[in-house]
Amino acid sequence: GKFFRLGTQKFYVKGVTYGPFAANADGEMFPSREQTRRDLAQLRELGANVLRVYYVPPRWFLDLLHEQGLKVLVDIPWAKHLCFLDSASAQAEARRTVRDAVSACRDHPALFAFSVVNEISAEIVRWSGVARVQKFVNELIDEARSVDPQCLYTFTSFPPTEFLQVDNADFLCFNVYLHDPKPFTGYLARLQTLADAKPLVLGEFGMDSIREGEAHKCEFLAWQIELAFRAGLAGTVVFSYTDDWWRGGMEITDWGFGLTTRDRQPKPALTTVRDAFAETPFPRNESWPRISVIVCTYNGSRTLRETLEHL
Repeated sequence: GKFFRLGTQKFYVKGVTYGPFAANADGEMFPSREQTRRDLAQLRELGANVLRVYYVPPRWFLDLLHEQGLKVLVDIPWAKHLCFLDSASAQAEARRTVRDAVSACRDHPALFAFSVVNEISAEIVRWSGVARVQKFVNELIDEARSVDPQCLYTFTSFPPTEFLQVDNADFLCFNVYLHDPKPFTGYLARLQTLADAKPLVLGEFGMDSIREGEAHKCEFLAWQIELAFRAGLAGTVVFSYTDDWWRGGMEITDWGFGLTTRDRQPKPALTTVRDAFAETPFPRNESWPRISVIVCTYNGSRTLRETLEHL
C-alpha cells in the first residue's frame, strides 16, 4: 500500500541525511566510531528513525544503528554522472557495485532500503533515451533483489527527470527543493499521481541558512514536514544532519543546510525538526473530522462481519 509497516505498526519515515564525510582512519566515508556513536545518540533524541547515507556503510556502522533503534537508507554510489549507457564496461561496473553493496549489508536488521541510483542528470537521460535509462535502472534493482530479495529497493529521482518510470521499485523517492508552500503542495500531489499505489518518500529537502537565514529555515522546515505528511507521504528525509559535509574530496564550507554546526552544536533548526517529528504524522491537538463509511456488498454475509470488525 501507500505506507510502510514494521511488524504490525505503521512506520512513518522520519529521516535525516548523514554525510558524506571526510574519510576516517580506515578509509571509510564515515566519522570515527566514537563520533558516530555520539551523532546517533543526538539523532535518536531528535526523533529520527532513518538515516540516508551516500556510501555503503561498514558493518560496525549498521551495528551501531541497530543499537540505537535506527534504520538506514543506503544510496549506492557509481558513475551515473557519465554517459554510462555508451559503455558496456561502465554498465558492468554499475551492476557489480550494486551487487557488492547489497552483499555487504545483506540481512542486517538496521537496513531500511537501498536506492540503486541518485539523480541521473536530465542531460544524460535525454542523450541516452528515456526507455533505455528506465530499463537499466530496472535491471539494477533486479540485480540487487537477486542478492537480497527481502529488502526494499528504489531509485531516487528529482523534478528534471520526473518522467522516469521504474516498474519494479518498491516505493518512489524524490528529492524536492521548493521554498513556497503552494508550489510544494502542488508538486507533492503531482508525485502522488506518479506514485500510484506505491509509497512516496521525500528523499531530500532543506534550506541553506547562510543565504536564507536560520529563522527562515526553521519556519520552512516546520511547514514542509507538516505539509508532506498531510499530503499522504510515507516519510520525509531532511537534508542534512550537520554542516560537516564533503564532496569530491573537498570540504564544502559555503553553505549551512545542517541541523547542527560542523562540530555538532545544535542549531535552532534541530529543535524545529524535533518538534515536527514529534507531531508526525499529524499534530496531536488536531480536530479530527467525523466520517461515514459505506460498505457496498452483494450476497456478502460470509465476509461482512469480518469487514466491519476491520473497519
